[in-house]
Amino acid sequence: MPSKTVYDVLVKNGVDTLYHANSVITSCQFLRNGALLSRGTVARNGWYQTPQSSDKTDRIRGVWFDVFLDSVDIHQRAKRKNVYGPVTFVLDTKILKRTYTGKVWVTKLNPTKWEGMRHEQRWFTSSDDLRDNFVKGTFDQMIVFRHCGGELPFGRYLKEVILDDCQLKSSTGIDFYSMAYGALRLSITEANLSVRIKKRRCPNGCRCVSEYRADKASTREMYFPRI
Repeated sequence: MPSKTVYDVLVKNGVDTLYHANSVITSCQFLRNGALLSRGTVARNGWYQTPQSSDKTDRIRGVWFDVFLDSVDIHQRAKRKNVYGPVTFVLDTKILKRTYTGKVWVTKLNPTKWEGMRHEQRWFTSSDDLRDNFVKGTFDQMIVFRHCGGELPFGRYLKEVILDDCQLKSSTGIDFYSMAYGALRLSITEANLSVRIKKRRCPNGCRCVSEYRADKASTREMYFPRI
């Protein structure tokens, strides 16, 4: 669908901000390049990125070179850690109005759930379909930049970067949050960007810290910058 159509529907549904979550090392790659990058683009360039359980499925489903965004901050809404990582990019929805982003697609289901589904069950296929059935905050309904060369330059549309505090330290006493913050700040400086990094303020009842502590090996992978 034309990007303007998707923009209009999102705004009508109260979506003025888009979100993308990832690991620290992958987010550093984004910041250095001034763009959100598809999994396929990072892999093609030989850069390190934290593996995701959906990588194999993304290749099979033909979305390996697409860039995904959410209509809400999943961590904030679900009151738990985001499985894709502790770093959340916060972007102005107006990024959709940039003429060179091309067509924008919106999923009805996460690609991991596409097995046996028809095209029209996987994607919104018309403007009317999107207007009638898009619901803000439905996690399966993701905004997807396809045919964009595998990258989405964020420019002035990047509002801020939110970093979770997992409240963990390494065996040598290194604080995960401080280390991650430093890596992200260095990447921002190297790219000559002007964007703030904000520590996440979790809602009451958020389970993220207990989830981070329950699997320290996975948390370490998400936080440690292999620079």
